[in-house]
Amino acid sequence: MANPNLGAGYVFQPTGRELVDHYLIPRAGLGGDIFPGLIVEGVDVLSLRPRELPFSPDHKRDYGEVWGFFFAAKIAGETCPTPGAGGCWVRYGPEKAYYGEGGREVVAFRRRFAYHFTWNDGEVGSPTRWRMKEYRLNRDAAAFRSAHPGPEAPGVVFVVHKVYRKPMIPQPPPSDSSSSEEEDSEHYIVDPRLDEIMRKLSEGN
Repeated sequence: MANPNLGAGYVFQPTGRELVDHYLIPRAGLGGDIFPGLIVEGVDVLSLRPRELPFSPDHKRDYGEVWGFFFAAKIAGETCPTPGAGGCWVRYGPEKAYYGEGGREVVAFRRRFAYHFTWNDGEVGSPTRWRMKEYRLNRDAAAFRSAHPGPEAPGVVFVVHKVYRKPMIPQPPPSDSSSSEEEDSEHYIVDPRLDEIMRKLSEGN
């Protein structure tokens, strides 16, 4: 269930920094509380097609935009694994580091991925509008070496995946650009038929 103190119409859209400080760090047993129900658990994002994920109705907008957050026990690979679900996530762009208090030590990382359909012969096709941001704790940081995450295995990786589909029509930039995280400024025009065309071709239809 969602946190009862959240007002009607509340939309869950935290920044990467908020995910690290208020979800991943408490998840590792390092203090703080996690609001139940805001990040989905028990879903293997990496083995499902994005359209099959359980997105909340509140996280859907016009022009095909949708997003969701999922706790995970493993990180994504660098490139496509052996095709199985008809597509896979491929990493792009540089890795971003999040620093702890004082800015001396990296406490978490963020990586970005694009979803690609795969052909029947295993060849990787062009990227779709689906994107994923992976936030994970740096377990080598001194702050986390003595973490006791409760029932989870000591070697578990603390990860949140944000899976989202970009709108087909670019959105206007915010009036105050400093208030938005630079990683979220990825809007561009795409052919609205691209996802469906690539899906049919990958399935041999």
